[in-house]
Amino acid sequence: MSTQGGDDAMWAENARLRARIEELERRLAEATPPQAAPPQAAPPQAAPAPASEPRVPFEAVFELLPMPVFVYRTDGVVAAVNEVTCAWYKTPREHLVGKYNMLQDPETISKGFADAFLRAVAGEVVTLPAIPYVIKHETNEDLGRWCWLEVTFLPLRDGTGVSFVVALLRDVSAHREAEAQQRRSTVLLQSIIENAPLLIYAVDAEGRYTVANRLVEAAVGRPRSEFMGRRPSDFVPADTADRFAEGDRQAMASSTPIIAEDRVEMRDGTHVFMTTKFALRDDDGKVTGVCGMSADITERVRAEEQNLRLQEQMFRVREETLRSISTPLLPIAAGVLVVPLVGKMTRERADLVIEALLHGISSQQARIAILDVTGMPEAGPEVTDALIRAARSVRLLGAEIVITGVRPSVAQSLVQLEADLGGIVTQGTLERGVAYALSRRSHRGAAP
Repeated sequence: MSTQGGDDAMWAENARLRARIEELERRLAEATPPQAAPPQAAPPQAAPAPASEPRVPFEAVFELLPMPVFVYRTDGVVAAVNEVTCAWYKTPREHLVGKYNMLQDPETISKGFADAFLRAVAGEVVTLPAIPYVIKHETNEDLGRWCWLEVTFLPLRDGTGVSFVVALLRDVSAHREAEAQQRRSTVLLQSIIENAPLLIYAVDAEGRYTVANRLVEAAVGRPRSEFMGRRPSDFVPADTADRFAEGDRQAMASSTPIIAEDRVEMRDGTHVFMTTKFALRDDDGKVTGVCGMSADITERVRAEEQNLRLQEQMFRVREETLRSISTPLLPIAAGVLVVPLVGKMTRERADLVIEALLHGISSQQARIAILDVTGMPEAGPEVTDALIRAARSVRLLGAEIVITGVRPSVAQSLVQLEADLGGIVTQGTLERGVAYALSRRSHRGAAP
């Protein structure tokens, strides 16, 4: 934070006070002869002011000055103080005037006030920088207070030289605390920017880097001194720089932050960033640049992609497993297959059953296929449709189909549908169906 404005105001105020004091000195010289002037060197008296001109109440002006003012003799003893000084120090005037000696106060000596005072006695105007100082109470130490004190010493001359020194005091504690708070805030903000697990950066309206933390430095692969004040196009591929610039333009044109996912080719491969960009504005609301914060989500994206691949693989395996479990083909003899059906039958499952059955008949050169429906508790249209389609498909391959374990409800559904059951052999149980198939096999002779 700049203190130039405060310093200019202080110097202007000091200049006004010096002018007042010089005017006071001149007026006092015109009104009365100096009390301490030696007889042999009495200064000439100026002409008295016209009777019609009112006298300036310098004592009243002195009392009204809005800051503590000490008038010291050249030996360091207080000659006068204004009312603000008494209130400031919480000390009666009589405890200061004629009693307090700056040159005998250890603290004023250690803080450098005494040396500055002696320089003023020698004729120099001295302004000390702000110094930490404890303002002690005359009688009660608990009433003292700590502050940052800025003091200006002004020599007050008469005909023989410097006769008094005026000390103007200014408490700049609030100003120093504001500066310290600003410094702490700056350090804290810098620490956050530097240590946050994000790439944090800012560019001006022309796209030149103005802020970058260590992660940006690592991503760019260069020290910040090489790319601060430069555009990304100076050290990244043109297409990447164009994407960055387009994101900056969108952020500057928007009143809300812009969030986007971006893939960037880097030295160790492709990285994925989730980036938030927002416009930076001055006190008048004018856009001065863009701030960006990017989280490297590469590992998360890779894990999500791998998880998706594993899920797809698992789904395929599960489908194959369900297919094999839901439609087992059991060869019980040469040319004879048994397909036990268990559970609910759906259109999709019926298609799988027929596909597996036909594939098994073809691959194993089966002549008889037994469909056992004992384990199917329901007898809806899906069951009857599946049985009819399976029988027709098997016959097209020149094989014979035997259905076992038909429940009364299934038989009734087949009758109600008036299905063509020609060529379909039914047996009450699987055992009977197996016996029938084996007898047919024996009757035909050995299977091919």
